[in-house]
Amino acid sequence: MNVRKHTKTTSASLFFILVFIVCNLLLLDYVIVRTFIRESFVLGDATMAAVATQCPAGCLTAINKLAGTTAGGSTAKEYYIPLGTGTNATSEWVDVVGASAYVDTAQYPRIKKVIFEATVAVPTGNQTVYVRLFNATDKHPVWFSEVSMNTTGPSALTSSPITLDKGNKLYQVQMKTQLKFTANLSQARIHITTY
Repeated sequence: MNVRKHTKTTSASLFFILVFIVCNLLLLDYVIVRTFIRESFVLGDATMAAVATQCPAGCLTAINKLAGTTAGGSTAKEYYIPLGTGTNATSEWVDVVGASAYVDTAQYPRIKKVIFEATVAVPTGNQTVYVRLFNATDKHPVWFSEVSMNTTGPSALTSSPITLDKGNKLYQVQMKTQLKFTANLSQARIHITTY
């Protein structure tokens, strides 16, 4: 009889211990899940109000500066308009066949900067080659777009900032060489940066 009493007491104790452990686990799970849901967010998933309450103004300014975001929330964007490739062996400005594109400035609101980029090589390495952008619609060179090089190359050339005429215009790449030897245009493009 003593053994039975002892077994009942042990069973009752084990039952209460198991109930206590289960209740503690449920309570811990509730606390952990509640804390995780309330405090877990990744930058970008949270609302700006939630971030602002946890990040001081100086922190937000630094983040926005690195991300390219202005105070108004807009982001600077870059666009590359490919113009094509080709060759030239003349001493006069000549269109590079197939190296052109229409650009409508209305499609790029708030233009911050535009530059002309070209990669050129002179296989003989014995002359200067000149490359520029030409507004074929209005029949004039794009001011400050002319770039040149006098090495074998290939060399990546970048113009000074240029201004594109308003509206939808055809821009053509033109080249000329110093001594009429072949020069290769590996790539040409217009690089537009907006606010």
